[in-house]
Amino acid sequence: MVTPRNFAERLQNVQISMIRQVMLRAGGCINLGIGEPDFFAPVPVREEARRILHEEKIGYSPTQGFPELCDHVRSYHGLPDSGICVTNGSQEALFDLYFTLLNPGDEILIPNPGFAAFSTLAILAGAFPVPYLLRRENDFQLDPDSIKKAITPRTRAIVLNSPSNPTGQILTLGQLEDIARISEQNGLTIISDEIYREIYFTREAPASISAVSSSAVILSGVSKMANMTGWRLGWACGPREIIDKMTVMHQYTSSCASTLSQKAALQCFTPQGKAFISDQRATLNEICKWLCTWIEQHLRRPFVRPRGAFYLMLSVEDLKLGSLEVCLELLKDGVAVIPGAAFGSESERFLRISFARERIQVKAGMERLKLGLERLVKGAAI
Repeated sequence: MVTPRNFAERLQNVQISMIRQVMLRAGGCINLGIGEPDFFAPVPVREEARRILHEEKIGYSPTQGFPELCDHVRSYHGLPDSGICVTNGSQEALFDLYFTLLNPGDEILIPNPGFAAFSTLAILAGAFPVPYLLRRENDFQLDPDSIKKAITPRTRAIVLNSPSNPTGQILTLGQLEDIARISEQNGLTIISDEIYREIYFTREAPASISAVSSSAVILSGVSKMANMTGWRLGWACGPREIIDKMTVMHQYTSSCASTLSQKAALQCFTPQGKAFISDQRATLNEICKWLCTWIEQHLRRPFVRPRGAFYLMLSVEDLKLGSLEVCLELLKDGVAVIPGAAFGSESERFLRISFARERIQVKAGMERLKLGLERLVKGAAI
């Protein structure tokens, strides 16, 4: 007989994400759901990893990361005097930062729709995630007033994500200036998730919070820009007094980031690595253009045209089913996409499509999605 256990109360309202609920059932499907590029990491990174495995011992690094990598990260973000903490992926950086900044009962403002970990990790820290709405009727664009209205005496931080997962939208320099002003007036910390910074389809690169604030903390890494999700390498970049405290948390979370990944990732900052990232951006841009045209010609249903990241939000507002139910139904047609409900109430009537795959796979998946949606529309009409 198994003895009942009393688990920590912090887990009572935390469940496996809707993303994983769908992915666990997606065996054999064309996967347009998971948030990672389906491409190889840069050749120089892989070759360097092979060399390190054969020629060097793999031990611990300094807790904050190897100095050479930290210097590259400072230069990359244009913050030469900032503190750096290199982590096992940017999500660990988010976890460590939350547990550094938030006390039980504090409030943190998060985007709705937004990445699920923004709210879940706040709950684990004992804080209250308070959403600011990115309205679907405005293509999920941010109105800084929505942040201003959500602030209370218990608010401690604001989370930004640009380019956005799941919406593909990008914050303008003007919007960032407004948010920096609001945060300064209210003594709040800005946490800016810029993991998709190198994936954009606009003429100019997305503006960074670093252009308007020296007190924000930026989270990023090589997972998306260099196809290195499984290498688990991210970082936090910000004021030294915050990063120093966060590094203590990081020490007890994981001691240090993977030394192999840290050393190999240095190749991302070489001319060859930068050229790879640029070529990858161009490839994703072409796939994005093709996908938008295909939807206009074949699905003829509303969608939000991405400006960055590699996600497209497709409307299913005409269906009577919730977005999770739609996704589970589409698995029967052999395609996996993610329910908008996984990211908040504002995207409940949408599906998130990830197009970071070879175009032939995206096309095959979209054709299956088309048949599935036609089946659901027909069934609703009967």
